[in-house]
Amino acid sequence: MKLPAFLARTLLVLGLLTPLALHAQPSEQQRLVDRARVVVDDFRGDPNFGTVAVYVQNAYGVVVAPNLVEGGFIIGGKYGVGVLLARDVQTGEWSDPVFVTLAGATIGLQIGGKASDMLITVMNEAAVTKLLDQGLKLGADASAAIGPVGGSLGTGTTTNFGEDVYVFARNVGLFAGLTVEGMAIVPKHDWNEAYYGRAVTPEEIIAGEVANPAAAPLREALAAF
Repeated sequence: MKLPAFLARTLLVLGLLTPLALHAQPSEQQRLVDRARVVVDDFRGDPNFGTVAVYVQNAYGVVVAPNLVEGGFIIGGKYGVGVLLARDVQTGEWSDPVFVTLAGATIGLQIGGKASDMLITVMNEAAVTKLLDQGLKLGADASAAIGPVGGSLGTGTTTNFGEDVYVFARNVGLFAGLTVEGMAIVPKHDWNEAYYGRAVTPEEIIAGEVANPAAAPLREALAAF
């Protein structure tokens, strides 16, 4: 039986487009980058985190970790994947993302609920360098504290950044006793290779020796602080 011409043409077009549509699906790495951009926007628009802006503006690096912790009663274990972007202190521009794993023996005692998103500011060059080179363990390799929650610090406010790292967490639900001591942040080399199309070091990414244009919205979101 002969198919009507319009139906045959439709099936042909669908047959041609389906492989292209499947090929166009974002990678796991790109989905994380896109989610990280949403997390940055959420922090910037949340009045409870008005203080975050001054920390980001003065940071040498920022780690964005979407959906970091989930579960009901957890002590220890692996917590998730995030991205690190470094800021050029001369130009203020942010680098492309370096994928990192966040893990630790403990992030305090979590009871109920879930901690969804974290934004971590690294306040000096030495801590960023150590993170890129071999990973950073909070409390051992770098001093760390939970970032302040509240309204904006205001223009011209002088802030004493006494710690190497500050951790800001949104949507912590019913979690109690949240601490950051013992959490490790280490480069995730297989994801970096997948995202940039070749074996690449974190230092090369930060130096701009490789780039992925699809990361531009995330960089722009951080620049908007």
